[in-house]
Amino acid sequence: QDTCLSLAWLALLSIYFALIHSNPPRMTHLRQALSTAGRHIRSCGLASSSKSGPQSSQIYRFKTTTTNTNTKKLTSMEQYKNEKQVAKDRRTEQYNNKINRREKLGNRQDPEKKNHKKNEFRQWFDGMASKQAYLDREARRQGKQWKINVAAMVERLPIVTPDKHDWELDYFYLKAELQRYDDIAFPKELGIPDPMDFKVLKQEELMEMLPEGFTPAPRETEADKSGVIQTLDRQLKTRVYLSIRHDDAKGWELPTVALNENESFLDGAKRATQVVAGDELELVCFSNCPMGVTVHEYSEEEKNANNGIFGEKTFYMRVQYDDGDVNKDKVSKFNDWGWLARDEMAEKASAEKGEDEALFYKYML
Repeated sequence: QDTCLSLAWLALLSIYFALIHSNPPRMTHLRQALSTAGRHIRSCGLASSSKSGPQSSQIYRFKTTTTNTNTKKLTSMEQYKNEKQVAKDRRTEQYNNKINRREKLGNRQDPEKKNHKKNEFRQWFDGMASKQAYLDREARRQGKQWKINVAAMVERLPIVTPDKHDWELDYFYLKAELQRYDDIAFPKELGIPDPMDFKVLKQEELMEMLPEGFTPAPRETEADKSGVIQTLDRQLKTRVYLSIRHDDAKGWELPTVALNENESFLDGAKRATQVVAGDELELVCFSNCPMGVTVHEYSEEEKNANNGIFGEKTFYMRVQYDDGDVNKDKVSKFNDWGWLARDEMAEKASAEKGEDEALFYKYML
């Protein structure tokens, strides 16, 4: 028994050395030391002896320590779960506040409509491109050629700036007012005016400062009021395009001619303008690249009548009006003609040729 007690004291000494030599103390060393001490004490028969004495107090002390450790671990797990639940409740509250705020702000942009203009264009364009690719494959498979046409987009640029919305005017006035406070105030001895001495004038106040007897030209002309389209003096705030109407079958379209052999697209567009409007129009040409293309497949009767030609491809070239006017004798041979804005051209194409043709003019012009 004395030997067992000696071994027990050695185990306790190992616990002491494990505590002082481990920095920081490691739980592995402590567990090994406790296991060694308990094994020697049980071998001495102290575990079954009387509950009084220092040995029994040591045994119970070890058990109590182990029980407290398990309780601490259990408490830490419950605290972890509570923290997770609190974080989850906080995220739920933030999401509900975001949804409620979005419902209150009805004038804001609907997030579901993000990129809806882009998606609308892609839906139309992808279908048209797939159809053109299919017709190209069919023409190659049948070994037939295309008839190439060129259409001239004779464009007159806007003459006056477009009307501003009320919110745009409010923004400009506010920006000019705040600019006075941002400018630097120099010493008066330098003779530089103080920014705060300036006054932000609105459009009505500026009009009152014009010289007596001076009247600005109207932004809307008589042609806009009467609906006359055979003049350049209309739709001054936007772009207009020279358009012709052959008959009810073809409807409204841009000046178009068949491309000659060894003729470029740009030369073909200039020739189309001369055929329709004469030589008095002066044009500015910026590019040899077409703006768009349309494809039309002939019926079987048309294919036989055109020596087996599969169909027509029409390439659209943009040229800008610089000076001059159309030759009235030239354009009078058509059923109708005029300078049409993009919306007007799309509206006429929609009524005569369908929605697909209207969308083509809407996106191209």
